[in-house]
Amino acid sequence: MDRAMNRGAAVVLPLIEVGLIAYATYALVYSVGVIYLMNPDKSWNIERRRSTGIGLIVVYFVLFAPMALAFMRLVQVIWANPGVVPLGDPTSEKKGLSTKQFDRYDAYTCEYDGLPRWCHDCHNFKPDRSHHSSDLGRCVRRMDHFCPYAGGMISETSHKFFIQFLFYAAVYTGYVLIVMAVFLADRIQKIGSHPGVWIGAVACAGVFFLFTSGMFLTTMYYLSENLTTVESLNRANVTTIAMRGTSPDLSRAVSTANSANCVVTQTTPIITEVQRTNSRSYVVVQTQPGENPWDMGTLPNIKSILGNSVFDWFLPLRMSPCIHPSEAGEYEWGIAVQKLMRENGLGSAYRSRRRRSSHRSSRG
Repeated sequence: MDRAMNRGAAVVLPLIEVGLIAYATYALVYSVGVIYLMNPDKSWNIERRRSTGIGLIVVYFVLFAPMALAFMRLVQVIWANPGVVPLGDPTSEKKGLSTKQFDRYDAYTCEYDGLPRWCHDCHNFKPDRSHHSSDLGRCVRRMDHFCPYAGGMISETSHKFFIQFLFYAAVYTGYVLIVMAVFLADRIQKIGSHPGVWIGAVACAGVFFLFTSGMFLTTMYYLSENLTTVESLNRANVTTIAMRGTSPDLSRAVSTANSANCVVTQTTPIITEVQRTNSRSYVVVQTQPGENPWDMGTLPNIKSILGNSVFDWFLPLRMSPCIHPSEAGEYEWGIAVQKLMRENGLGSAYRSRRRRSSHRSSRG
């Protein structure tokens, strides 16, 4: 029942938003700009302010255009490519399913046995950072949240356009709020009139300005730490990761550090070692509690979603760079995980060492 209501709301609410935008356009452009400023009624006994009206209308559509483009791009991506994970065979079991798609990576998030995380509803392994959505009944890649106001699921494919829409909507509604409030006060003072259309426009603009600006700031805060809304709820937990390589001799590294009078404050908790094939093995480790495995630093985190250039940050056209996986993992690993790999010769460090060894052998 809740799923049907949420999905129904994801269709109805965007249509209501379009209606409210049309209402704001009528109130500001026609009622304020054209009627009140450019062609005031003679009985009002006020001066004509043609240049002011034209200026307000031009600025309105300059702010309206990028918001409308971001909104259309957001809805288009949500409906065409919501980022869902393919369903598995209902008769398949976790132990018998191939892990080939994960074995190409240097590291991936896993369970204690070294196998990728399993979804009992989709009967398939979960890619890194994916979560099962009860609203869609599917696992979603880099799932952030289900937003009926945006038309559906916010995920790796739509997160960029969602942020851009929030930014442009906050600027647009802020402009409408200021203009309507200023000229409502002006009209009350000069002719003693306070039309309901203007009051309604001020109220709607105020509510949506607070909503969009608050959502934008919250989303940007999470993005600066490379967290989704779902991940922020579990940020205090540990993350279990399978890293390509063989178990390092951690006990020797710890004793050496102690003999050198160094204080050891962190060790790598190794859970098990998994031999996937004759040439590929993985070591299962855990991060420290509260350690974000995806945090690459503020600017790289933002670039992973919004893009590598300032034009990508503001133009809702190209997809996010994060949706293109590499051999390192489904997503770029954060500073903490890269440090674990370097210190223990696992993951990307293990791959690099093998390549250097192979290169030396070929030269010899």
